[in-house]
Amino acid sequence: MSAKSDQSVILRDKQLRLVRRSRSALWQVHYKIGSAKKWYRKSSGTADLSDAKQLAEDLFHEARVLEKRGLSVVSKKFKAIAEVVCANFKADVKAGTGKKSYADYYRAIDTYLIPFFGKHNIDNITPALMSEFHRWRTELVGYELKASTQNNHNAALNAIFDYAIEKGELHESQRPSTKNTGAMGEARGIFSTDELIELQQFIQKWMKATDKSKSQMMRELLGLYITFVACTGVRPGTETKELKWKHIEFIQKPSMRVIHITLPQGKRGTRTLIARNELWPLLDKLRELQPEFKDLTLEELITKKTDAHIFRLADGTMPYNLIHTFADCLIAAGMSKGDKDGKDRSLYSLRHYYATQRILEGVSFGQLANQMGTSVLMIERHYSHLKPLMIAEQLAGEIPNAKTSESEEIRRYMQASPVRSDVLSLVGVTTGVYLPLAEANTKATQELKNELNQALSKAA
Repeated sequence: MSAKSDQSVILRDKQLRLVRRSRSALWQVHYKIGSAKKWYRKSSGTADLSDAKQLAEDLFHEARVLEKRGLSVVSKKFKAIAEVVCANFKADVKAGTGKKSYADYYRAIDTYLIPFFGKHNIDNITPALMSEFHRWRTELVGYELKASTQNNHNAALNAIFDYAIEKGELHESQRPSTKNTGAMGEARGIFSTDELIELQQFIQKWMKATDKSKSQMMRELLGLYITFVACTGVRPGTETKELKWKHIEFIQKPSMRVIHITLPQGKRGTRTLIARNELWPLLDKLRELQPEFKDLTLEELITKKTDAHIFRLADGTMPYNLIHTFADCLIAAGMSKGDKDGKDRSLYSLRHYYATQRILEGVSFGQLANQMGTSVLMIERHYSHLKPLMIAEQLAGEIPNAKTSESEEIRRYMQASPVRSDVLSLVGVTTGVYLPLAEANTKATQELKNELNQALSKAA
């Protein structure tokens, strides 16, 4: 017996046809709308040709109306589209080509978005449904998620909507508006320069307070790590974990040397920051911790572009993380909370310290945002209260007498000393090596600002 062949009936040339596959008795409607090249397919649900023709015409006319109104012609379930987007995020993370935030996005899709929106059509997610999602999510976890977490959920949602629009499953006019009902994360406890110097002096004694060689190595590395973060503003952990010697470059300027550091991974992928010349003794101390580099100068090591990690213990092993060691250190030093604000301190307090010092030094919000790998909006949100107080007298070390919280914060950070001495002081007490303050030279200071401006222009 011969096999049945496919059948096709043209209803509108290059626009509408019926097709019956050899393996099925039912007619399938194939149609195009407007100038679109894509053929849409839908089963007629009938084997009767006359009924199939009528259904095809009805479907075609309905699709044309939707297209003219700027609506999607067909509708797919949210789950089908979300699973594709989720798989793409996972593949990018596994290949190392995606941003770190992609992992947060696919977890949000798997844990929250598909379970709630999965059964709904992608083009039928209404404002009421979005509000219901917020209530459902809060009941699920038992509390209101923080604003930063909700931002990740919204970013994942918008990625799904973007993909649906790209594939013609959703029209831009149908994109639901996302909202964020979470509270902003509470600011971390702050440090002043004097407190960080006090902490470094404590660490020198703390290293000798244990007989365990591993603990001694961890404490020594922690001291260097604290000053590195405080003097560069990098994100602790995310931007230091994969930092290697090959990612550092020295660039000699007429009156100073600039250190370029390329951070291989972070919240927004690879980025480059500029560090001041005073940081080199700290880098040299990190070199000394690694026995295989003891016969090299720092310049030779930097030129060699070796693939070895910078933050390693003296025995060559990588610390899992320094979070717990830092917390233990603060407890032992009695510095777990800010003595003025009473807030818990963390490694991110060092990044906050860096930002405040640079603002008081006169670095613009745009320069600082580029240097720290964040947005100007984020800098303004956290540090705009300092801007009106950035006057020449303050940068010279004179503090206003006004009894305001802003003046108190400036006193806390500056301690009646020029802001530009913070890097020199911290590196000096950490390494025992003190350099002349090149930034006291107006020409050198201007060169550094020009370097930051050039980096900002390239990033724009």
